Amino acid sequence: MTKHIVIGTAGHIDHGKSALIKALTGTDPDRLKEEKERGMTTDLGFAFYGDNVTIIDVPGHEKFVRHMLAGASTIDFVFLVIAADDGIMPQTTEHLDILKLLELKQGIIVLTKRDMVDAEHLEMVTEEIRDYVAGTFLENAPIVPVSNTTGEGIDTLKKMIDGLIPKLETKTDRGVFRMPIDRCFTIKGFGTVVAGTILSGTVRVGETYEILPSGKKVKIRGIEVHNHEVTEAGTGYRAAINLTGVEKEEVERGDVISQVNFYTPSSFINASLYILQSAEKPLKNLVRLRIHFGTKEVLGRIVILEKKTLAPGEKGMVQFRLETPAVCDVGDRYVIRTYSPPMTIGGGVIIEPKAEKVKGFDEQLIEHLHKIEDRDPVIMIKENLMSNYLLPRKIDEIAYDLNLQAAQVQGIVQELLKDSEVVRIDEKRGLYYEAENMTKMRSRIKEILTEYHRSNPTLTGMPKIDLGIGIGRGLDNTLLGYVLERMSGDKIVKVASDNKVSLHDFGVVLDKGLDTMVKKLDKLYCTSEYKPPDYNELIAQQHGPEDIVKKAYRYLIDTGLVIFLGEGIAMHRTMVDQARERLVKFLKTNKEIRVAEFRDLLGGTSRKYALPLLIYFDTKGVTIRRGEVRVSGQTGS
Repeated sequence: MTKHIVIGTAGHIDHGKSALIKALTGTDPDRLKEEKERGMTTDLGFAFYGDNVTIIDVPGHEKFVRHMLAGASTIDFVFLVIAADDGIMPQTTEHLDILKLLELKQGIIVLTKRDMVDAEHLEMVTEEIRDYVAGTFLENAPIVPVSNTTGEGIDTLKKMIDGLIPKLETKTDRGVFRMPIDRCFTIKGFGTVVAGTILSGTVRVGETYEILPSGKKVKIRGIEVHNHEVTEAGTGYRAAINLTGVEKEEVERGDVISQVNFYTPSSFINASLYILQSAEKPLKNLVRLRIHFGTKEVLGRIVILEKKTLAPGEKGMVQFRLETPAVCDVGDRYVIRTYSPPMTIGGGVIIEPKAEKVKGFDEQLIEHLHKIEDRDPVIMIKENLMSNYLLPRKIDEIAYDLNLQAAQVQGIVQELLKDSEVVRIDEKRGLYYEAENMTKMRSRIKEILTEYHRSNPTLTGMPKIDLGIGIGRGLDNTLLGYVLERMSGDKIVKVASDNKVSLHDFGVVLDKGLDTMVKKLDKLYCTSEYKPPDYNELIAQQHGPEDIVKKAYRYLIDTGLVIFLGEGIAMHRTMVDQARERLVKFLKTNKEIRVAEFRDLLGGTSRKYALPLLIYFDTKGVTIRRGEVRVSGQTGS
């Protein structure tokens, strides 16, 4: 697809921006009746220069800077227009500040009203402008004197534009369609039309997209570029898009039309912010501001994360708390203006467009934002994984969080896998985890188990569920299982069949009193055969100090010498093994068994003990319950 360029004008009111565009293109960009009557641009105007260049005319009056920002946010190149008879004026300065904050890199300084001054004055104002733009992106830009009235210099300017266009840097295609809307209107017989500059991806006739922040789904009925109907339009193009599924009243300037389920409106946005040297005073925390994202102006408050205020010339990390959700992308530029009276005081770059509400002075967050400020996708992906300590991540989840294409994320993650910086937790489900977090979690598990063994020296291990809670509520069970499996293989921990976890070298050491009680209860359960005491009965029998009895009972359960069957019933392992042998043998001959038959098979025990034991065998796959009978299970043969 051919490269398309969007040029914008900037400069003070009545310096001839609209007249310059008419001289270059033959089109008067002032389209509104009010603009014609007053001779003043109040909103955005548009004209075409050749087949692949759109020129956006912005208003120069201070009252309409918000409209200027809506136009300037999407341009590739600027004409900074300065009248030779006036020179540098207030909106010249404010517009240049805005262009610097938006990090525009290319432009031409057009010195209009050449016919209004003599050669000496022209030379003087040219030198003044050259000094004025020193240190800015326009420092080495050509200064072209023209007269919109006589046409002097216009051909020179056209030749310069024609020579520069092939060399201009254009927008990077992220592969995901997004277009901030700067115009919305209706055409009789066609319906709703939105217009804007495509910042990324390609829009196609017949496909479905969404309007954000409303989330309204729309279908593309038609696309027009430079007054020509096309079936698709790509990154960098100015496009007018005819929509079905939405009324004009449901769309406004500042909305975004985009690929479905990719961008998410957010009320909390993390960013870096630079305060202009020209700002009158330091910016205070929680002050109300006008924040310009793309073609949208949003009111909101600022949370300064690193200090209490930001002084003129200072830069810092901030969070915006917006009064209405906005849609933006990682790396987007923005501008802030004071609430009243509106004055441009700073701007910066979006770092996290979908943030959570935070407070200032969060050192971990500040460090995180500084790491990803340069928008290196490798660092962004690693930081995303690092920030998810309790959860492994899927490729599409990382892509969604960072507004990156899944294919790009997949490629980077594969390289990180090769470098052992990322661990694949589950290949089938595509779950990934940061290697440094893995090291931290292994250390944390050792710390928790060490403390548990110190506090519970007579218990064989910590329940896995309690270990997970100790690491952090919300810990993914698949992740915990993976870590424990690797630590078990490395002989760091042991995981028992009852999901008790212990350090690999840990062993219960019984003091004399407890050892005696363990042997006593072991014998009791062994001789009780199929009529053992339930837990309450055991305690009531007063075999010794209650706390010692409880510890001995717990030890027997943990070591598997006694098996807990449920409902307070526990039975010696030798008796359970014997019952299993009898049950399996019976089912080979009889195919099915009832509770009463099983009771008799155990030598006349009661249903109180026979039923919990059968249910236990059901859970182990020895038997399968079918109504009133049980048949042989997978492990019962």
